[in-house]
Amino acid sequence: MKNLTRTLLLLSTLFAACTGVSGLSELNNTSNVNNVNNANNVNNDPDGTVPDITQDGGDGMVGCDPKNFILQASPPAEVYLVIDRSGSMLEPGATPGMTRWDEVIAAMNTALTQFENSVRFGLVLYPANEECATAGPLVPVNLNNRDEILFELNRAVPAGGTPTAAALRNAAASLVDFQTPGSPQFVVLATDGGPNCNYILNPTPACGCTYSAAEYCCTNFPGSCFFGSNCLDDANTLDVISENRQIHGIDTFVIGLSGTNAYLDLLNAMAQTGGRPQTGGTTDYYSAESETELAAALQSISVSVISCTIELDEPPLYPNFVHIYIDGAEVGRDGTKTDGWDYSNSELMAIELYGPPCDLLRDGETHNLTATFACTVE
Repeated sequence: MKNLTRTLLLLSTLFAACTGVSGLSELNNTSNVNNVNNANNVNNDPDGTVPDITQDGGDGMVGCDPKNFILQASPPAEVYLVIDRSGSMLEPGATPGMTRWDEVIAAMNTALTQFENSVRFGLVLYPANEECATAGPLVPVNLNNRDEILFELNRAVPAGGTPTAAALRNAAASLVDFQTPGSPQFVVLATDGGPNCNYILNPTPACGCTYSAAEYCCTNFPGSCFFGSNCLDDANTLDVISENRQIHGIDTFVIGLSGTNAYLDLLNAMAQTGGRPQTGGTTDYYSAESETELAAALQSISVSVISCTIELDEPPLYPNFVHIYIDGAEVGRDGTKTDGWDYSNSELMAIELYGPPCDLLRDGETHNLTATFACTVE
């Protein structure tokens, strides 16, 4: 038996998607071809000798065991953008001449332009009318959805209340019903006020709530609450977020737009309950008082749902002789898991990138990945 290094060239583009490699899932039936790069076939034999390679026609390898591992990408993350379009979104934003809604559209354009190839975004707006109705997604989750999402945002006119709990429930139901096998699923909530529109709450003698100062238990403050639909729907909203995560495995990111300061405690609790609190910030939710801050929050969230784990079809025959390349540059193996790649489990069934190589795959740009590995010939 002779040992050699086989180069697996991934002919499709590598996108920074949920695993950083959204294009690779199409390669499972095509990438097991015998493409050889002789430059890589040096000193990779376990005994230290130069591998003996026999080629067929210059681009094939005779006798290579076709059952060697292939790289596989998990499907991109599926993310519903659940956006508050209540009447208060028409109030002035931080940018002169722009409303909060204008700033949402501009920030969405920035984030979606960068990441629409990498994350399957969809859109839910709430309310669906001028009061408290909710509906299903306006744009189902998919790649390259920027234009469709911006179209719906641009034609929407903010009005009505803030039925956050119902909107989150609808988004999760759609994710569950139409999930792509293997895709991680998330909800990104962006709101400028406290949730309400729960008609079963009792406004007399005063609205009650836990996660706000007493006066803000009525979301009409400083006005009065005559109907339960204007009471802060804190407990119900937290219950829905918890159910989405515990029952359906759908985590929720929370973005608080301008106008949510009175509900800081509630938004912090929502972010914690959703399982995706902000790290390194002064709040657990993403505070976005301006277009710039909202775009930054959306970019940070998008990066965080892009995994740098690459699943393997089977363990490599010689795990210590695997080499990974991004855009032609070798990524070194790093057992400290800080800057490079390493196997992510003891079964050697997945490779994970760490540090700058992972950041590169998460930048929203197109990249090419190649891998060399040892295989056996007769």
